[in-house]
Amino acid sequence: MLDSALLTAAAYFTGAIPTAYLVARYWRGVDIRAEGSGNVGAVNTFRAAGLWPGITVLLLDMAKGAAVMALILALDLEPEGAFAAALAVTLGHNFSIFLRFKGGKGVAVVFGLSLVIFPVLTALALITLPIAWRLSRSIVWSFLVTFLVLNILIVATGQDANDVGLCFTLSAVVVATHLWRNRAEVIGALRRMDFVGMGKIE
Repeated sequence: MLDSALLTAAAYFTGAIPTAYLVARYWRGVDIRAEGSGNVGAVNTFRAAGLWPGITVLLLDMAKGAAVMALILALDLEPEGAFAAALAVTLGHNFSIFLRFKGGKGVAVVFGLSLVIFPVLTALALITLPIAWRLSRSIVWSFLVTFLVLNILIVATGQDANDVGLCFTLSAVVVATHLWRNRAEVIGALRRMDFVGMGKIE
């Protein structure tokens, strides 16, 4: 119990390290929160600070998740403890105490977690990323499609129920964070939609 509690706390603070903010600030002298979409993540770093800062942030954020999952496996935590620590590192990234509970969306962190426990399935899912990008021209939606593919692969290959539940939960956190951060655009899109027999939402 003590190991689980300590790792969960450490996981949150690891996730909360604002890598995109720090890299953009010290590499390009920009505040990532005031650039582009304002998201404190790898994609916005690519846009605001350039290729190498973006790659650096992507790798560092993936390393957060990978390090936590490696510790989970090393400590052989019970499913509940593993779930709590994996969720904590993701929430730490998305709602960092160092940024007044703002942050990224958790995509790279979750892929880092997944690469440790499902390396082959994660690699297969990532193959769909450039395909989704070519079709949608949206890196955000491309990542969401990749998450969907990863979840399908995990279920289809009959993975442990605890691992399936964790993957579903973390994917839901990423999607919910994305929708919340872009709620104005989502509401606007819904208002423009026609529903059968209902007309437009007013």
